[in-house]
Amino acid sequence: MVTLPEWNLAQAIGMVAFAIGATAFLHSDGRRFRLHLTLFQVVLCSHFIMMGALVAAFGCGISAIRSYASTKTQSTGVMLFFIALLWVMGLPQLEYSYELLTIFGSSVATWALFKAQGIQMRLLVMFNSFCWLTNNLLLGSIGGTLMELTFIVVNAVTIFRMYRAEQHTPA
Repeated sequence: MVTLPEWNLAQAIGMVAFAIGATAFLHSDGRRFRLHLTLFQVVLCSHFIMMGALVAAFGCGISAIRSYASTKTQSTGVMLFFIALLWVMGLPQLEYSYELLTIFGSSVATWALFKAQGIQMRLLVMFNSFCWLTNNLLLGSIGGTLMELTFIVVNAVTIFRMYRAEQHTPA
């Protein structure tokens, strides 16, 4: 028998994050995409804090700052700082093995936001979404689960649109 997670303020904040995040992946412009992700991650961080999921909260907080920083620089040093921060802040907070997925996925997304562009960046960010989807399902986060499912679908549609646009652009 499956039991549904309790509906409370934390779940409501997760739904607000879902509403904000659902449109982030519609941006084909990389800078606007990164800025939209920043806002989404700040709200999602508060959701995870309220749920007591500290690894996820640290990951979102760091990811918010990282997403913003990636609009200002593509520095390898800054990228490595954020990846190290994810691991240094996340590992001591681990309670469940599946929480490693959030750290690993966020590390891949960090590399993508600093070093990749276009479709490659989107595919790597989509991998991160699958990592977070697994975490959110196991945590019982309704908004987080809906959000990652939506991210995967909207990101896939945007990747397809970008691919088609590249195919129709003369060389």
